[in-house]
Amino acid sequence: MNEKKSDSYHHGDLRQALLEASIDMIANEGLESLTLRALSRRIGVSRTAPYRHFADKSALLAAVAEEGFKLLYEALESAGDDTDALRHLKATGIAYVNFAIDNPTHYRLMFDGGSVDISAFPELVSAAQTVFDYLLAMIERGQDKGVIKAGESRPYAYVVWSGVHGLSSLLIDNQVMPPMDMEVLINLTTQAIIDGIKT
Repeated sequence: MNEKKSDSYHHGDLRQALLEASIDMIANEGLESLTLRALSRRIGVSRTAPYRHFADKSALLAAVAEEGFKLLYEALESAGDDTDALRHLKATGIAYVNFAIDNPTHYRLMFDGGSVDISAFPELVSAAQTVFDYLLAMIERGQDKGVIKAGESRPYAYVVWSGVHGLSSLLIDNQVMPPMDMEVLINLTTQAIIDGIKT
């Protein structure tokens, strides 16, 4: 493909096309298949075009992970009815697991990153922190309402996160044996987590 083809991508479209193609390549061909040169071939742009947005493969993977955290935040924020703190927390936990099931490639990169040094990408760190801060605020809201145990809120947030993260990882890696009703398992797990921290 010649350089002119890349001109069809404008106003950030090329960057998004690269992110989407990256997810597709990783999901279908494995992380090792992903290179900026292979991406340029896949979407029909010059070999230099991806470098307008990403310095190297690590920067690209960090951007994919950052996008994943932003999508996860949107999923959590739209989950459930916030009139009841515990029901809202459970709905958020369920939304977390369902996000992982629906977006396994994003999810794995968010927490593995293909050996990317996360600290080198402040926007990725910020996106991940936003998700944790949202969960932390939910815990503190429950404590204020007297339905979650008093004490330091951060450990409780990690209890919730580790519980739903563990289940998510098991499910997307097909480690739940024998096969179970996924919805029942997700409900049971999130309820068990909440039962452990509620008053």
